[in-house]
Formats: sequence, C-alpha cells, structure tokens
Amino acid sequence: MISNQEEEQAKALLKGGAMKFYPQTALEQAGVRYSSNTAPWTPNMVVDRELITGQNPASALEVGQEVLKHLK
Repeated sequence: MISNQEEEQAKALLKGGAMKFYPQTALEQAGVRYSSNTAPWTPNMVVDRELITGQNPASALEVGQEVLKHLK
C-alpha cells in the first residue's frame, strides 16, 4: 500500500489529479497501526504472522522472497 506522502507525489499522474480517499488515512481511522518507510518510494515490508505486505512497487522483491520463505 502506498503511503499518503507517496500518494501526494503520484497525484499528478491521475486523470483529474484527485484522490477519492487515502488508504493510509482510512486504515488509521479504522484503528490499524500503520508503519511506513523513512523515504518515499523505497522498499518497506511488514510481516505480521501470516500477513506479508509491502508498501509500494519497490517492495515487490522483498515481499516475494518472504512469501517463498514462508512456503518452504
């Protein structure tokens, strides 16, 4: 999931340039503990028991490696 900061940077690429909602904000409002990378567009992977998630496309390799590790 992309952070609010990354969403703002990518907004110009959207047709109309507007976000209907920000996933980070929606999750935080729902009570989720959100963690983010320190620099936009850098990898950030989080593992919570069986949940493996990455913050943005730069996280794909780390997420894939972690999934493979859990499948073994």
